[in-house]
Amino acid sequence: MGQFTENSILAYRPLARAEWLLAQRIRTKLDGAGPGFFLANPTSAPFSGWVTMPASCLRAPFRSLEDTQTGKRHKLDLEPGIQPWGRPRRPEDLTHEDLSATFPDNVPDQIARFWVENLEANTIKTLRLSLEPCEDRPPDSPPPQVRTNSSGWPEAITWRGMSQPLFLPGHGDFLAVEVKGFAPRSLLADIRSGGERRAGLRQRTLEEVPAQDAGRALVIETPHTIRYTRSLRHPRLQWGTRVLEVRKRQPRARYTLRINRLSSAAPEIFHVSFPLPTGSQLPRLTNGGMPFVPFADQLPGTCRDYFAIDGAAAYDTPAGHWLWVSRDVPLIALGAAPTLAFRTAPPPDVNRLQAMLFNNFWYTNFVADSHGVMEFQFDLAWSRAPQPVAPAAATALVSEPAVMINPGLPEDPYLGRSLFQP
Repeated sequence: MGQFTENSILAYRPLARAEWLLAQRIRTKLDGAGPGFFLANPTSAPFSGWVTMPASCLRAPFRSLEDTQTGKRHKLDLEPGIQPWGRPRRPEDLTHEDLSATFPDNVPDQIARFWVENLEANTIKTLRLSLEPCEDRPPDSPPPQVRTNSSGWPEAITWRGMSQPLFLPGHGDFLAVEVKGFAPRSLLADIRSGGERRAGLRQRTLEEVPAQDAGRALVIETPHTIRYTRSLRHPRLQWGTRVLEVRKRQPRARYTLRINRLSSAAPEIFHVSFPLPTGSQLPRLTNGGMPFVPFADQLPGTCRDYFAIDGAAAYDTPAGHWLWVSRDVPLIALGAAPTLAFRTAPPPDVNRLQAMLFNNFWYTNFVADSHGVMEFQFDLAWSRAPQPVAPAAATALVSEPAVMINPGLPEDPYLGRSLFQP
């Protein structure tokens, strides 16, 4: 309970307050604008991508949106999702993640989304909901070349103008570093103080356990994206799901990993790996907004096993520029998993970026048995020109526009009963 309280005070309460403040500012600005569907981009960069919302907020079976200025229409796609207070009627209503089987999480038409192209920074667009269907007509452009493995999961993706793929095989692989032997945290203390014996102690004590894919990848293609979904198996997980959504007209992909960690106080570290075709080039990082290059711009004796970052890493090469952005992970490593390696020089595979998802080796100021559902999101983009690695650039990649609907229809009576009556 103490850990839950500290996490809530430090992270979740400020997040909820930030969401509330953004919603209040949008309401204050648009309440007097009359009925309409308003789409706001509060970031400092243009946005292209999916805008997602619960389908129940639409209040009618709308099928498209019309830009009130240009007349351009956007198709509304409806996808399966959670049905609050519903009852599962068939096995297909439940995904492998829905262990409690209380409310169905795979019911059709629960999530509405539409595609937006180049929504300018710091702007608000007015749309009109329509019952009329329409078809997406994206600009003609050659699709990316996708190479998959035998089970249908992408190993390399190349767009026109690229001499190297966006990533190498192994992109998004999940790995757990575990400890073998009696009194594992005492063994970790032996490694820390092992000096010249450290390499041998690491080899005998640490074990790397990769996740295995389960079944073939599920592929869903739209005029704008290709989405690959696959389940994972790992002895330390109740279940795992990974999703890769690939842009068709832009060298960019979003990787989302959801895991359900089994309860255990045993020491372990979770990594997810992102190998890139960037050779020996070290990335540009920032910490607190200050740029630095790992292994080069560091004080002697400072940690080189892991690096605390603002959420982005940029690799600049003659073949182009790669920008990796994490929505959730502030600690990364370069090369193979560097657990207690006490590195002093760059590893040979600095093109392999490792995101640290979980680490309870240090059983000191938090509960080691953090378990349950965790979700992590990562974006990877390529460009011909160098890209800024500042926090603002990372925010623009992971943010989505805010939606506000001023209804021309009466409020649903259910809302009045549930929200405003004791």
